[in-house]
Amino acid sequence: MIPTAAPVTGARSPWRFRVILTVVLLALVTLAVWLLVSTQSSSERAALDPDAANPGGTRALSVLLGDDDRPVTELTTTDDAMKRAAAGNVTVVVPFPYNLGGASLRRLAELPDTVRVVFVQADPFALDDLELDVRIDSAGVTETREPDCSLPEATSAGSADIGGYSYTGEGLTRCYDGHLAVLDRPARAELVFLGSGDPFTNKVLAEHGNAALSLGLLNAHADVIWLQRVSPEPIAKAEARSLSDLLPRWIPTALWMLAAAGLLAAFWRGRRLSAPVAEPLPVIVRSTETVEGRARLYRRARARPEAAEALRGAALARLRPVLGVNAHSDPREICEAIAERSGWPAAAVGQHLYGPPPTDDHGLVVHADALDALTAAVLTPKPHSEGQPS
Repeated sequence: MIPTAAPVTGARSPWRFRVILTVVLLALVTLAVWLLVSTQSSSERAALDPDAANPGGTRALSVLLGDDDRPVTELTTTDDAMKRAAAGNVTVVVPFPYNLGGASLRRLAELPDTVRVVFVQADPFALDDLELDVRIDSAGVTETREPDCSLPEATSAGSADIGGYSYTGEGLTRCYDGHLAVLDRPARAELVFLGSGDPFTNKVLAEHGNAALSLGLLNAHADVIWLQRVSPEPIAKAEARSLSDLLPRWIPTALWMLAAAGLLAAFWRGRRLSAPVAEPLPVIVRSTETVEGRARLYRRARARPEAAEALRGAALARLRPVLGVNAHSDPREICEAIAERSGWPAAAVGQHLYGPPPTDDHGLVVHADALDALTAAVLTPKPHSEGQPS
């Protein structure tokens, strides 16, 4: 009796293994996507966020303001900030002015004079939307600077770590080389332009006079509203900017100058003072090389219909002068003239000159040989008795 091997009951089938592997891979991909999204979300909120304790956040400043009876209220929409600030005695901090539309920026600027609005790193587009005589003078790296101004908040703070944009304009009180500028207007909100938010951050708040400067700018009123708008507001159709608005002002002028220079260069290089002068070729190219090169191109592109059409055109170009017909003659007339001179049947002539093109390389070779034989029969006609193709 031949012993038989017992079946292995514990072995898993291949399809079960593939299912388990697929589930594990999907779980890993889902986990990776979730970690990526959560990381990005946390990094977005970390920038000048009153609740963020990382180096770029402003939680330490928020705690100091709360200890000074200046609670920080974090809002995300301009409408909510306007409602809270309408009563006055409020400092509104706008850490991302470029995320607000022009109408929202102007509404904040038109608040009453019992409100201070602090714009952090307002860019040229935000300044244009505010419609004030404030513009960017320059931009610099963050470094320790001296106030060199009469603003009480700056003089009491002393040196501070500040950089970014430097502002200039009529009526501005400029401190720290213009990286802090204050615009005080009658009956309207006091506007503060801060070149960068570095003095507010947890990373440098305890260094030099950063804490004193930050508290001095933000504790002038009873409450602090932090307009933490991290995504752009919907832009009204009337405020949409074209590409020319986004480009620097010198770009259109430079493009027009380049276009004019290009036209002049084209006119200069394209002028013709006399008829073209024929010059001999520097090398002699054999006709067979040209034919073979063109044939290789046809073969590489599998352009059999185009190759057949080129062969037929060349054959007809040689036959028409002999037959006394032109390119506009009727194909039937041409076929009958060729048949009469060569002795080939008119149907065979029409098949070779006007029939369907070959569908493979072998058929194309046969077709070329037939056209050569037909051309030779017309140019050197032979008697009927020698036998002609049917």
